Amino acid sequence: MHSVTVNLEAAQYLAGWRPEAETLFLPTLSETRVGDLVAVRVGIYGRTIRATLFGKISLVRRVGRPTLPPGVEVRVERNSLAAAGFLAMAARGEPVSFKERQPRFAHERKLTVQHAGVEVHAVTLNVSQGGCAVRWPGQLPLVGDLVSIRLGDGLFASHAKAVVCWNQPGSAAERSVGLRVVSGGRAWRSMVAKVERSGARVA
Repeated sequence: MHSVTVNLEAAQYLAGWRPEAETLFLPTLSETRVGDLVAVRVGIYGRTIRATLFGKISLVRRVGRPTLPPGVEVRVERNSLAAAGFLAMAARGEPVSFKERQPRFAHERKLTVQHAGVEVHAVTLNVSQGGCAVRWPGQLPLVGDLVSIRLGDGLFASHAKAVVCWNQPGSAAERSVGLRVVSGGRAWRSMVAKVERSGARVA
């Protein structure tokens, strides 16, 4: 998965966003290929709102002209459409009260996570239906890296795949990583539902 941060002028964003087609044109990422998965952190100049959009590359234009700049078209996945719409509202100067994240529950749980062929033992700081934040031992993974999370014990334990959305360097006690689950979501959501039923505090 490719990951990038993009800051756009309001007019640029509005020209590239096509809600009826659920696509967004970005004057960047031209090194990607059609079908690649992407995570794009989008900001609008002069606005405070920012959001991460997930999707798949549907068009690549490597050479442009004045009316058609080079860049890529992203087919925005369903879970990111609301965020894309709020960015459009912000670009138009409309008042926005957008909360990007789902409810998160403060919960410490040991997870075995495999990254780049190496297993690490991370501890969750909070969990949600879409992912979690974990305290990460050792060298931090890069934003956009894919990891595998082992859910449970035993030979046939379920696994979930996740993408690194952010990382926070610091001391050994402060290094943390944000993970967004991209497959194996049913097992993950079942685990989070148990956490919620236990009366965990909303973070």
